[in-house]
Amino acid sequence: MSLAEYFPRLAPPESFQWAQVGWAVQGDTLLLTLQNPSRRNALSPTLLNELAYGLAWAETQPDLRFVRLRAAGEVFCAGADLRAFAGEEESPSTVPKAAQPIVLHAFFPLLTRPLLAEVTGDVVAGGLLLITGATFVIAHKGVRFALPEVRRGLFPFQVLKALSAFMPPRLALAWCLVGEARTAAELLPWGLVTHLVETPEAVFTTADQLIAQLREGAPLAQQRGIAAYHHLAHLSHEDLHGELLKLVQTEDFQEGLRAFQEKRKPTWKGR
Repeated sequence: MSLAEYFPRLAPPESFQWAQVGWAVQGDTLLLTLQNPSRRNALSPTLLNELAYGLAWAETQPDLRFVRLRAAGEVFCAGADLRAFAGEEESPSTVPKAAQPIVLHAFFPLLTRPLLAEVTGDVVAGGLLLITGATFVIAHKGVRFALPEVRRGLFPFQVLKALSAFMPPRLALAWCLVGEARTAAELLPWGLVTHLVETPEAVFTTADQLIAQLREGAPLAQQRGIAAYHHLAHLSHEDLHGELLKLVQTEDFQEGLRAFQEKRKPTWKGR
């Protein structure tokens, strides 16, 4: 599967009416904000489609290096919006619908831009798929991550698979079976949270600092590294060596080498 199979044609975001996801371009960064707080930013068909469209569009823009994901309200994401999937009417959106169903655990591995999840509210159930799909997760210590599905007669199958890439599968299974909430601090050792901060405000300043650090690196190298990360289980050392040789042929590598020799900061071109 490729992004083109989801969205064969991608027009700029301003071409459409967005209903549940806000967007803004800030220099080399696309800011996406989940904006359906009355439904706790649940993963409705509309929200999923708009989020996926924004992420896919960013991949086609050479000048966009980063994506920041935020959420309005006290809950970052409450998981699947079961009422919306059952056919309840949603706010009108003119963002083109994907040609394939959006399955987050399959969609995120197609992305190569560093994705920063800026978590200032609780994450519930299938909302954990946004956490496992992000490159960096910045959360403050008051945030809680909960898997209550078994207490409602369901089971978080996709979340179990996604969590098992970060923690021992038996521990992931135990979490899903018990259905308890975990703190951001508890998830830090597993890498589910990459940056733990004291306050909600610090989430955004930490993301600013992280992006400043990331800008020091070559964009093409970062993007190809993320692509390799998503498929490590299927790549041999020979495959990875081949990816390294491809980077050696890029203009960015030559610029990085010259900048190192001349003791200056490189000027990246992304090619």
